[in-house]
Amino acid sequence: MPNASKECQLFLTDLINGGDVFVAIDMAYMDCVPTDTVHGIPLGEENLRVTITIPKLKRALLPISTNATCIEEVVGGSVAWPKRYNNTR
Repeated sequence: MPNASKECQLFLTDLINGGDVFVAIDMAYMDCVPTDTVHGIPLGEENLRVTITIPKLKRALLPISTNATCIEEVVGGSVAWPKRYNNTR
């Protein structure tokens, strides 16, 4: 199970206005490997395990959903997030 974590900012693509939008602050587990799982689903090469700590856009849809669909449903919990949308501080 991953242990090393860093505070990061999470982004999503703004499909209406273009560019990326800041949606949450999280703790990203930087020592994940592709075979690690989140809610039983392997992370793969392109994703990190993150714990959302401060939502900025609570109703933003999760880029990789399981039973939850938006950020407000997973605050304090772990989810998979694409590395390309995770900005380590």
